[in-house]
Amino acid sequence: MLNSPFSSRRGLIQNLKKQLLSGRSAVMIGGPMIGKTTLAHDLSEEILDTKNRAILISLKEMNTTSDFWALLMEAILKQGISPEEKNPFRKSPDSFMKLMSQLHHIYEKTPDEVNSRKLILLIDDCDRFLPDQTALISQTLNMAMELLLPAIDAICWIGGLQWSDWVDEHSKDFLMPLRFYPLSVVPIREARKIISEKLGSSVFPQVWRETGGHPFLMSQAFGETSLVGLKALNEKLTQLVQTEEIQILDQLDSSGQWMVLQNLKGRDGKNPPKKRLDRLCMMGVIVRTLNNGTAVVRKTAEVFQYRS
Repeated sequence: MLNSPFSSRRGLIQNLKKQLLSGRSAVMIGGPMIGKTTLAHDLSEEILDTKNRAILISLKEMNTTSDFWALLMEAILKQGISPEEKNPFRKSPDSFMKLMSQLHHIYEKTPDEVNSRKLILLIDDCDRFLPDQTALISQTLNMAMELLLPAIDAICWIGGLQWSDWVDEHSKDFLMPLRFYPLSVVPIREARKIISEKLGSSVFPQVWRETGGHPFLMSQAFGETSLVGLKALNEKLTQLVQTEEIQILDQLDSSGQWMVLQNLKGRDGKNPPKKRLDRLCMMGVIVRTLNNGTAVVRKTAEVFQYRS
């Protein structure tokens, strides 16, 4: 059962699953508290339901290079072989070469039935690779291409906007095509259905105005998250929003009224580039849609702050 209540994201998970099980890697990206980790767990469960193997690790637990290899080994043992599987070596691997050496030994004794199932690696919080641990990325790719081990069929790299920018600049380093799956807020039609079911249709206009379909703010409206989380979210947004993006946001109505996208101007007096608007959408601070065939945009919510 998927943890995300949002049907549009269930479709995204199905598309991602199909992409990965066909042997093609992917990048899932989005702003802070937009739902990346929830979807990573959903994706893992969906892959497991196909009787294949999903290995999910979070880099939040990584402080050093050595930690990464220990985390990966633990995940391969518990998620890729058996929950009861233990490392026969006294010391966890602290380098790529030690991990490979130990895995060669372990896989020799792993049943063929296990080794024959596809193995998908999901790495959450990939921003933790930056800026000092990028060598781990190429080593992980080398591991995926290792011929003497049961192959990692595909990798899903999950991270925020800094990770997205880095991957975009270093796409050739991945040695394989990558498909991007950006996250944004929940579409208005879907938000209407969810809000009406949980709180009643009469309050939808107010809740939509206050949340703009942002998953975190909707959860807060449903009493599932706290104001402490909102403070942390605003702190992260302040760090992410760039000067050119503040200029765009300042043109939008603070109460969330729609603005015709064509009327939005950048610093040079021209319409802002799509990539800039995409970035703001992934942050969850704006939402775009079509109104009678006209592209319109609005701020997601008044509670979002993006100035230090």
